[in-house]
Amino acid sequence: MPNHAKPNVILRQWEMLRLIPNADHPGRSVQDLAVALETRGFGVTRRTVERDLDTLRRCMPLDLNDKVRPQRWRWKKARSVDIPGMETAEAMALFMMQDAMRAHLPACFVEALAGRFSQANKTLAALARAGANVRWADRVRVVPSHVVLRPPRIATRVVQTLQRAVLNDIPVEAEYQSLQEVMPSSRLLFPRALILRGSSLYLVAHQKDGGESPRHYAIQRFISVRPRELEAWPSTSFSLDQFLTAGVDQFGDGRNITLRTQISPELQKTLHDSPLSDDMTITTDKDGTLSMTATVRDTWALHTWILGHAENLCVLQPVALRRALAKRLTEAAAQYQ
Repeated sequence: MPNHAKPNVILRQWEMLRLIPNADHPGRSVQDLAVALETRGFGVTRRTVERDLDTLRRCMPLDLNDKVRPQRWRWKKARSVDIPGMETAEAMALFMMQDAMRAHLPACFVEALAGRFSQANKTLAALARAGANVRWADRVRVVPSHVVLRPPRIATRVVQTLQRAVLNDIPVEAEYQSLQEVMPSSRLLFPRALILRGSSLYLVAHQKDGGESPRHYAIQRFISVRPRELEAWPSTSFSLDQFLTAGVDQFGDGRNITLRTQISPELQKTLHDSPLSDDMTITTDKDGTLSMTATVRDTWALHTWILGHAENLCVLQPVALRRALAKRLTEAAAQYQ
């Protein structure tokens, strides 16, 4: 092979490695890889792809899935391929992220980053062996500021099917177990988006014959999901940004309210560092009482935040919100009588 062609070969093989899916995927055939490389500007034949794969598998943990036809290529499980040029800052960021991600993300998402986490740990370990003054792995931790629930168990196949449906506007027929129903029920959904809220992953979708408003579906409550490519896609428009701006992702009606409260000096310090809204103001009355005013959305998340600071905060307005919270606090106090 002429020398001037070698850089192109390296680029082509590197791109091919990026196109090969993880072990939990059925894999990609030689033809699939050839077409994908063609779209990326690498004109190749099937035979060229086959030769590249044969060369790469000698030094890379590649797996040929011969249980399907045509045969497909994928990475072996728990692969650990070095990431060229990982800087100390990147390794440090990944090290700090891994514990937080394990606490918040479904396991199938964390496993997809196992190779990068492994390389980050290797980089930091190498720095320690080289005599670095700070051994980051022993001196840095990420801790949550609130109680973190364990991520629910989610079937990898369900997530993969829904991801594909969201990206390609494919309707799905799903068996779903809602909290309000005793038994799972079948429904035809038009997936619009995925939202990770805390440690829970939700599908936002329109339901056939379910009105124009999209709904939340907790991913862990899907029993099965099957694509329905031939089903007509609805003309109903959807914007994820508008959906989030409306506050619907926080499980409320999303309407804006002017929240007026009395707060303690301790909470005032916290809100000074992290305001509740852009227009939040805190004033001191003549008697020394601290009053806080902010424009916020009336959502379940807001109610939870207020109740979490109940001893340091008293809602004055809106009156309806004050009454609703007072009722919940009275009922909660009765549990301890």
